[in-house]
Amino acid sequence: MTKRYGRHRHRRAFSMVEVTISTGLVVLLSMLLSNAWIGLGRPLLQNAARCHIAQEADLALACLSLDLGGCLPEGTAGVKLANQFVGWTYPDNVELMLCFDSATDPNLVADWTLPDTVVVYAVVGDTLVRSNQATGVEYVAAQNVSGLTVEDQSGDLRIMLSFFYRGISQTYTMIAKRP
Repeated sequence: MTKRYGRHRHRRAFSMVEVTISTGLVVLLSMLLSNAWIGLGRPLLQNAARCHIAQEADLALACLSLDLGGCLPEGTAGVKLANQFVGWTYPDNVELMLCFDSATDPNLVADWTLPDTVVVYAVVGDTLVRSNQATGVEYVAAQNVSGLTVEDQSGDLRIMLSFFYRGISQTYTMIAKRP
């Protein structure tokens, strides 16, 4: 009798040398990828965070520039000297109050009560909030704000806004001339 070997073929397994080499290659590739992430990925994330902070600072400074520009942005047109910027104050150097003259009876004096309009900038949580005291309208001027400091600088106003986002902090300074 002859035995036939054609029907029962044995599958060949991986040898110990092949398994060791493939494991070593996987470890080497993972080390290379982790070094590439450290060298390229983290700076990209930091740049993205810096760009986000710059966008928020641009929004905040644009809002402040509109208010400090001379007239109330949401004011009515047609009345001479109506809604004109007439003064500022900064209680405890951590909030900014701006006074705009009355739309109906302008006297070019900061009265800080009705009929004048008072706009307040303050940091609430991590947002810079602009609130119009006359109308009660509030909105967020910028997010990720860690601090607002207002100081007198030779008669002008120095406004410093600090931002913090994903481990990156940045401070922006704005100088406003007296009205």
